[in-house]
Amino acid sequence: MFVQNPSIDEAVRIINSGRKRGVVVVVGICEVVYSGRAAATLKPGRRLVIVKRDGTLLVHEAEKAQPKIWNPPGSSTAAYVEGGRLVIKSVRSRPFESVRVYFSSLDFVAAFDVETSELELVGSEKDVVEALVKAPWLIEEGLEVVGVEVPTDVGHIDILARDREGRHVVVEVKRDVATHDAVFQLARYVELYRKRGERARGILVASDITAAALEYLRRYGLEFVKVNPRELMASINKKVG
Repeated sequence: MFVQNPSIDEAVRIINSGRKRGVVVVVGICEVVYSGRAAATLKPGRRLVIVKRDGTLLVHEAEKAQPKIWNPPGSSTAAYVEGGRLVIKSVRSRPFESVRVYFSSLDFVAAFDVETSELELVGSEKDVVEALVKAPWLIEEGLEVVGVEVPTDVGHIDILARDREGRHVVVEVKRDVATHDAVFQLARYVELYRKRGERARGILVASDITAAALEYLRRYGLEFVKVNPRELMASINKKVG
């Protein structure tokens, strides 16, 4: 089912019924407000919003593969009318996160029955870690790896290294999009070293990062390096092989 230039009431009906079936797609001019452990907003602009049966909400713009703002599976999502505008609200309970999308105009609303299937991944997170250990210059020039899967009281550090200034560099690796959970974990690792009186930095390595996670990263004074798994393997084969 799809409708071009739908009324607000039509959009609400399609979204609330369609999200239980498979995937809902909405295109229009909207502003987005994220709140949780941080805050983020997107000013009014034409965007693509996707709502999935498992509660996932994605807000896409014209560039990049990853959403600008999103809420993960398990979130509760609903559409309603507020102040004459269509609102799509997504809430995650633990940890609490809320995404509200306010549409001032609608171009397109559609609901589709889409199937689910198991995906066989080529290149796991472990493969990415192993590849980065072989080519640490892809994280930062001059980086020297001193440990892999280093145990601590709060978990295992993916990669422990030293930079050119002799500082510890804690590297947290995510194969896909890094969320705030990865940032919090990295911050805990870095804090362990700093409490010992040692100089330490933290670098989060992933294919992309959510807006909320990037905001937390800046607050904690941590760093982000974008690495595409396929490009990573190609680079290693070229430089090492």
